[in-house]
Amino acid sequence: MKKKSNPWHRLGYRAVHLSVRSYLLLSRSFPLRTWLHLGKVLGRMIYFLDLHHRRISMRNLRFAFDDQKDKREMRAIVRKNFEQFGMIGNEWMRLRNTDKTTIRELVRVEGKEHLDGARRKSPSVILLGAHFGNWEYAHAYYSSTINKLNFIVRSIDNPLIEKERLKNNKPFGIRILYKENGLRQAIRNLKRGEDLVIFADRKETYKQIIPCRFFGKKTATMTLVPALARKYRIPVVPMFIVRSRDLIHHRLVFLPELPVAYDKDKKESINEATQHQSAIIEKMIADHPDHWIWLHKRWKKYHPYLYPEDMARRARRKARRIARLNRIKNSSDVNP
Repeated sequence: MKKKSNPWHRLGYRAVHLSVRSYLLLSRSFPLRTWLHLGKVLGRMIYFLDLHHRRISMRNLRFAFDDQKDKREMRAIVRKNFEQFGMIGNEWMRLRNTDKTTIRELVRVEGKEHLDGARRKSPSVILLGAHFGNWEYAHAYYSSTINKLNFIVRSIDNPLIEKERLKNNKPFGIRILYKENGLRQAIRNLKRGEDLVIFADRKETYKQIIPCRFFGKKTATMTLVPALARKYRIPVVPMFIVRSRDLIHHRLVFLPELPVAYDKDKKESINEATQHQSAIIEKMIADHPDHWIWLHKRWKKYHPYLYPEDMARRARRKARRIARLNRIKNSSDVNP
């Protein structure tokens, strides 16, 4: 995807890239345990400084859990959530200098029998995932140990940072595809025996969405995973990664195959499987609430009042649009 050519944008991109490269070089000076603790501290600092995303996270947690958790618990979850992604950010910085052997030492697999059972049915598998835990480690382990992996993503706005992501993933055999045109290539690769991971908790960027219950709330949910599974008869295995208590190691967890009924009406089958996928993701988040990105505006479509900043922004845009149309109309009236 072509990036903006504004010189100020390019200058900003270079400045950010230089900072990232400097931080990457700094990461080599520390043992992994110390580096992770620094990431945790950084995450906590961002928690205190980033009021906007802290508020969104708190609103989402309150909406999801209702009265199941008190305000103190939710604040602790949000703080741990920021710390979690501070550590993940620092792990990402070191990924370029992390080899396959080290990844295998850092990641332990659970539930592989579910993946093996699916692979006996089909040469390729669709992995159901979410913005949960250190998915970079999960993908690096999977692609370097089990099978080649395709991952459809949104391109990072800064093209220099996007190049860094590609460099981080290429040594492990991960194919980065882009959401604008990557699905066709992913399907071709599935037919060649490669695997595909799809995050089903993402914003409704695809046309195929239906309302599902997520934490008991009506939520716009993408049907892409069940639709692909049904059309191409490819099994779907949920895959999540959970950080261990020592912070350094991770558990790569495979869950039982997502049931997709082939003998039912197509629409009914896909709708049922989509609700089931939401339930799987919800269960993982409920078990490890600090692992999911709570700052996503997940309930925006059906519950926009949760995000008043967005509502105010849309109102301002609408007012500007109306004002612009009125100016054009007045100008045409003056100059017939």
